Amino acid sequence: MTLKEQQLLRKIRKGDINSFEKLFHHFYPRLCSYAENLVKKEEIAEEVVQDIFYNIWKNRESLRISRSLQSYLYRSVYNNSMMYLRKTRREYFIDDRVSLEHEGDSPDPVQLMQYHEVSELVSRTIDDLPERTKEIFQLNRQEGLKYKEIADRLSISVKTVEANMGKALKALRNSLEKYEQE
Repeated sequence: MTLKEQQLLRKIRKGDINSFEKLFHHFYPRLCSYAENLVKKEEIAEEVVQDIFYNIWKNRESLRISRSLQSYLYRSVYNNSMMYLRKTRREYFIDDRVSLEHEGDSPDPVQLMQYHEVSELVSRTIDDLPERTKEIFQLNRQEGLKYKEIADRLSISVKTVEANMGKALKALRNSLEKYEQE
């Protein structure tokens, strides 16, 4: 991190709103453009970037950035954009599932049968996971907790959470691959 960036961050940590606004105006347009490339919606991109700056200001006293400020901001935009995309993908999946189950018209029986088969396969695969792996998977995918939050809640390391999520996802991939081959 450059000396200029360190000085700017020091001022922001002390509550200097002018320094914060300078940072905001310098990076905001480029970060919005980057976020829009990721999420494909201008309004959402702006929300993603605004949320990052809001959190920077809110947590300014404890803010620690070891690399360049620009790298930190772009990484934050990327992470928040991916969280948004995962969340909307989950919502679309739930909407599709609900509409499949409650359509007024008769849904395609084959599609409905496949949906139920895959849902049952996923449920069985998750149930067959070791207890700790299943708990970690459910905290992440069903409750939406981040790896760090899971690690704190269960008093384990983030690496342990990552390893267990890897096992769970591998088991799901294997089950779905076998299903597709049948």
